[in-house]
Amino acid sequence: MSVGPIIRIVYHVPGIDRRREVVVGGDGTAAGGNDARELGVVVAGNERVRRVYVQPDVAVVVDEVVATLELAIGEADAIYLNGYNSWTDSVERPVGGRMRGLSRVPRRVVDKYVLDASGDYRFVEEDTRVGHQHGFGYGYVRQGDEVLLFGSLNEDNGFTLIREDLDVGTIMLHKEVPQHSIHAGQRRELMVFALVGGTLEHAVDEWLALAGIQARPARPLVGYTSWYRHYGDIDVWKLEEDLFSTSLVLRGMVVPGADCVFQVDDGYAKVGDWLEYDRARFPQGLRDLASRARGEGLLPGLWLAPFVCERNSRIFAEHPEWLLKDEHGDLVTTGSQWSGAVALDIRNDDVRTYVGKVLHTVTQDWGFGLLKLDFLYAACLVPHDGLNRGELMADALELLRNNVNDDTRLLLCGVPLMSAFGRCEYCRIGPDVGLDWDDMPHMRLLHRERVSTKRSLANARGRAHLDGRAFRCDPDVLFLREEGVSLSADQRAQMLATDTSCGGVLFTSDSMTQWNTEQLDAYHAAVDRFAAYNGLT
Repeated sequence: MSVGPIIRIVYHVPGIDRRREVVVGGDGTAAGGNDARELGVVVAGNERVRRVYVQPDVAVVVDEVVATLELAIGEADAIYLNGYNSWTDSVERPVGGRMRGLSRVPRRVVDKYVLDASGDYRFVEEDTRVGHQHGFGYGYVRQGDEVLLFGSLNEDNGFTLIREDLDVGTIMLHKEVPQHSIHAGQRRELMVFALVGGTLEHAVDEWLALAGIQARPARPLVGYTSWYRHYGDIDVWKLEEDLFSTSLVLRGMVVPGADCVFQVDDGYAKVGDWLEYDRARFPQGLRDLASRARGEGLLPGLWLAPFVCERNSRIFAEHPEWLLKDEHGDLVTTGSQWSGAVALDIRNDDVRTYVGKVLHTVTQDWGFGLLKLDFLYAACLVPHDGLNRGELMADALELLRNNVNDDTRLLLCGVPLMSAFGRCEYCRIGPDVGLDWDDMPHMRLLHRERVSTKRSLANARGRAHLDGRAFRCDPDVLFLREEGVSLSADQRAQMLATDTSCGGVLFTSDSMTQWNTEQLDAYHAAVDRFAAYNGLT
């Protein structure tokens, strides 16, 4: 960077319509005269870190905060801009690439299938021009083996939208603003970010150290999850059969330093009614299944979506006051799954109590030691209760962390990614894989979070630099079975190579005892490569 970043702050005084603008140049000089003095803006730091504070003379409302970095983008070989959600595609792209959203999809289709909930489509204006790509939290430009990384050092006080402008050679960091007035004399940090260089691994290490982020200790996981074998059609008899199959194969190949897992995914209860499991499908309850898994030497895992409920749930019918509403008083939809999904208001005290009760019950009473917590973006779909999206997401994840014991491990999914840094043991880093390579052609027009094996594996490689630094990466499952899976030999090889070298989780949804000798040998080889990657051999 040839000169320091240019900081632009737009604000107004409550009760006065006129918007005021203060610009701090790359040399640290503030332009804006009386407005700059009134706002009390301070830009501090050094070549690596910039902190932007205000301490106004009068109460103010900040409308916009943007830092502009002048970079030689056109000379770079590639650009990387982290996607909003853990499912959002995040890979190196040409600096002259373009990024499409949902503008090609008819609005009626978007609304019917709620395609705009899981990404940033509701609050980021789409820009399909060449060289005008965007991301969240952090990114880098790469030339050869060297990168220049730009990254927020605090997403807990607001998300950072990053936009590329190849035409003028700039990266712009748009910081989410406070949702309330800043009082006269109150000192408020508006944004803090870093600019570091070197190899990618070195730059990520330095950036996270500056942010004070460390990954939680987490043993690698090897095992089974029910989702891609049964999807939501599970019952105790199917799972007992899979438990026997999993324990029989894993018993003879325990990897020192790793834990073997048996995870129950979606389908045991209506979404939201977590403690009212389907008694026809699970007559003895979930506690018995978790106990049996532990008896087989497996860590029992359970899937939950704690911040949403479906329309056919008791929660939806009996507690309308728990449901999150937007500024128009409408329910905030989160997806078209199940009978239709809506967000819970995680700032509601009764919702927080309920979430705490659910987490305590499934871990302490039922005995599950690993929780896969999904669709977490629902907590911050709309700013409310005086908090912006970043503040809401941080608060929601702290709610989860504070309601489980230290020995309960969390695997987060469907979460704005940087909010998960240091708060979970494991995190999904891409969209769901599919039973084929890249779905049907018309599905490829949909959102950047869509189900796709091709995109999932690309994301696992694109975000592998976070593994062991922010959390252990979960690249989703691998398949060895032939039945119901349409993958070529080369595509299966890519899945095995990626899943064994990009993270700390190696799951399958296959029935292990149904593998033939060749498939079983392939699994043993995959576990060996996974163990070697994780330094367990």
